[in-house]
Amino acid sequence: MYSPLDTSLPLAAAAAYALSALYLKRATMEGGGLWRITFLTNWGQALVLLPLVFFGHGTLTSVECGHILLTSLVFFLGQVSVFAGMRYGDVSIVTPVMGVKVIFVAALVTHFAHEKLPWLWWVAAGISTASAVLLAGGKTTSGRSVLPGLAGGLGAALAFSGVDVFYQEWADGLGVWRFSALVAVAMGLWSLILLPVLEGSWWKLPDTARRAFLPGLLATIIQVLLMAYCVVTLKGAAWANLLYSSRGLWSVALVWGAGSAFGNSEGTAGRPIMLRRLAGAGLMLAAIALVLL
Repeated sequence: MYSPLDTSLPLAAAAAYALSALYLKRATMEGGGLWRITFLTNWGQALVLLPLVFFGHGTLTSVECGHILLTSLVFFLGQVSVFAGMRYGDVSIVTPVMGVKVIFVAALVTHFAHEKLPWLWWVAAGISTASAVLLAGGKTTSGRSVLPGLAGGLGAALAFSGVDVFYQEWADGLGVWRFSALVAVAMGLWSLILLPVLEGSWWKLPDTARRAFLPGLLATIIQVLLMAYCVVTLKGAAWANLLYSSRGLWSVALVWGAGSAFGNSEGTAGRPIMLRRLAGAGLMLAAIALVLL
């Protein structure tokens, strides 16, 4: 069983993720641009986490390098998917839809890690998926299609579930902190392919975009490290992701209650739509309660 402190970690990561999503979306809309913010986020993580390469063990063999490259590539593709979904869709759709990640993770750890999950966890995963459907319901604030947000959230959920399983299976060889740092550096290298499509020089980020980007980057790093610890050290890829799916609840609450502070107008989508999304958030809480039983 996991302690109350252990339980608080993926919940804190979920809150940090919701904050990072709002800040980074604002950064893209304030002149930062989708690809430039993606590029800067990856290199920001790489530079901040680089000192962690000294906190580990083992030898960096060709096999370990392959693990790092594959993990970072899938992570990078998932990140591009979620950033694109947030840029062309709504945060209050993308983030909750990523709740289906719990299904992907549960299936992957059962197949590849040969874990036998309690039946209540499967029930909770199903409830989380149903809540994601409710949370994504309705039109966006501009009346545009919800498809970009749905596609971005689903693509990211699939990619990030693979990353979690990779972490649980491979990170122990070097230690969670060294592995995380090397994956971050590799993601920075993958991001070099974005240079031709950046929306301006990476070192000339507009002031308004920079003010949103920096706290978004900090929140992103916090949630990455918290989830890495839960997945690797606590061996809880499936368990942690069920609790981490509460980021959908956080995103709806922040968008509706404090969206204007982030320059976000999604909360004006209308009372029926936001109530539907809150109902989905309530189901998410029910799923979390099952995990804690």
